[in-house]
Order: sequence, then C-alpha cells, then structure tokens
Amino acid sequence: MRSASLPSPSAAEPGRKPLHGSLATWRRRIAAWMAGHLVPPPANLVGPGGLASERIQRILVCRPNHRLGNTVLLTALLVEIERRFPGAEVDLLSAGPAAATLFRGFDIVGDCTTLDRRAVRRPLATFRALRKLRARRYDLVIDAAAGSSSGRVAGALANARLQLRTDDMPTHGQARHLAARPVQALRWALGIAAEADIPRLDIRLTEHERRAGQDALARVLRGVNEGHLPVIAIFPNATGSKLLDTNWWHDFTMELVALHGEACVIELVSADGMSRLGGGYPTYYTSDPRKLAAFIEAAGTYISADCGVMHLAAGTRATTVGLFGPTDPVRYGPYGGDNAAIVCEDGCPRLAARRVATHLVRVSTHAHI
Repeated sequence: MRSASLPSPSAAEPGRKPLHGSLATWRRRIAAWMAGHLVPPPANLVGPGGLASERIQRILVCRPNHRLGNTVLLTALLVEIERRFPGAEVDLLSAGPAAATLFRGFDIVGDCTTLDRRAVRRPLATFRALRKLRARRYDLVIDAAAGSSSGRVAGALANARLQLRTDDMPTHGQARHLAARPVQALRWALGIAAEADIPRLDIRLTEHERRAGQDALARVLRGVNEGHLPVIAIFPNATGSKLLDTNWWHDFTMELVALHGEACVIELVSADGMSRLGGGYPTYYTSDPRKLAAFIEAAGTYISADCGVMHLAAGTRATTVGLFGPTDPVRYGPYGGDNAAIVCEDGCPRLAARRVATHLVRVSTHAHI
C-alpha cells in the first residue's frame, strides 16, 4: 500500500497561502485581540515571589489545546506542582480528547474539563464548560500556555484567588522549551532561584501497563525476533510540512540498520492504517495513547519526526529521537533524559541516519559505563 507523500504545493496558487490557512491565521489574530482588549486585567495576578506555598489546596491548570504533544508537555508542570504542593488537588482545562486518559497516572489530578477544539463553533458547550469553572473556587489558576488567547480568557474567567500567567515571566535567561516554561513560571512566582532540574515528561505508566506493553511487543515480534535483537520503534508520520515521504523513510531506515548493526524495526501505524515503510516490517497500532506509550517503552528506542507521539514517547523511559526540519528543536524537541532532537533540514535521509546512529551509540555506551 502506498503512503501519502508530502503535500503538493500545487494545491494553492504560487506565493499564496491556502485559504484555510489564512482563515486560521485571522482567527488567531482576532482571538488575541479580543483577549488583550476585551478581557479586563485581573487584580489577582501573581508577580515574582508573590506566591506563597501555604493555603494552596485547589489548583486549576489551563492548557486548552487539542494537540496530543501539547497535552503531554503539561506532565512536567504536574510533577512540579506535586513537588511544591504535595497536598493539593489539580483540575485541568484542556481541549485534547486524550487528556483525561493521559493524566490518569497522577493522583493529584481531580477533574478534567475538555473544551471542543472548535470552541467558537460550539458556543453552548463552551459556555457550559466555562460556567463549570466559574462554579468552583480555586486558590490558584495557572495559564500554562504562553501566547494562548483561549488560555488567557479561561484563566481570567476562572473563580480563583490567585492567577499565574506563564506569559508574565521574563524570558531572559529562561529555557525556551514549552515543557519547561510553565515550570519556571511557577518557580518565578514562588521566588525560587533558577534551578537546572526541570522535571522531565512523565505520563506515569503503571507496572500493569508496562507488563501489558511488554506482552504486546512480544506478540508482535513472535517468530520475527528470535535472536532478541535491539528493537527500534519508528513512527513515520507527522502533519503538514513535518511529514517525510515514504522514500525518505525507506532510505533512512535502511541506512540506520546498516550503521546501528542488527536491530529489529517496528513500524507504529497511524490512524489511517497506512504503512509508510513499505510493509516490510512488523507493525503495531492502537488508538489508546497509554497502550501506545507502554509499547514504545517496551521497545526501548523510538524515532519519528516532530509530532505528538514523539512527546508521548518522551514521557516514557524509552530513548526518544525526534527528526527536525521546519520546527524549532529548542522549543519542541523530545524533552528530558537521553532524548535528542536531530536536525535534518538538509533533507538527506542517510545523513540523518548517521546522526541518529551516533546518538544511539553514545546512549548505549553511557548506559554501560
């Protein structure tokens, strides 16, 4: 079965953005203007050192974004909240359908309210969700999404004694990664000196889930990996300009196996069910993000372009490698541990494979020291 290749530029006139892209840009600009001009400045904003750790029991974290990766990035903040406010309960405002499932491993998480990804088109559902937040009393609301108009509006409307905006923290000298910024904003508000130990992503897989992932991996490899070779899970899919075509992935995988030595490659198949590695490798598919995370952790090594599944993999114990072209690896790379962002904007799959192989050798050598 043939895979979808890179989008064709002929879909739009040369030099012009597609209409749907232009409309999305204008929607974001209008939402930003409304957030800046129609929402009055709240009186409960917290400044540097203005947040005391006492009397913080109920916390609301706002990150109304539907993308899987942006949802997973919140786990670093949840780990930090757990450390700073061990007795608190955290409610979440998200727009990702997987949010409730992803955060199931955190005991501190209470309710998860999910906005529709097209909130403007569903005003009644949006109104009910925001009214639900207004009906509750919070000690602290954290707008965790820098630059998000919807997050700012939701934070302003929440019934909270104190409010922290990630945007209010000075950016000079701070990490640029989107997982680190809300953590550093919380420390800035608490008056804690800058620390290097930003928590890594962690979706808190249970031992039962890990065993299930190992069983699923053994089932997929039955009769295929009798020599117990190292396993590399590859997800050859992404959205928009981050998508690499079938030929690119074929050349990359062949070169990586040749450089890495003997290894067993498994293709993680996306929701469309299409193989992008030519159908020559064992495949695995699940619609459950926690099952997918457990399978990736069992495999031990994960490779893909910049995508939500990459961040999901970074939330496990697997070594995660992200291949980056048009997006910024400093902001969006797989965060924490031995994970790495490999820049391959030159478009050469074999060169990218050499860079990945070098990193995997370095990780393996370090693990055996």
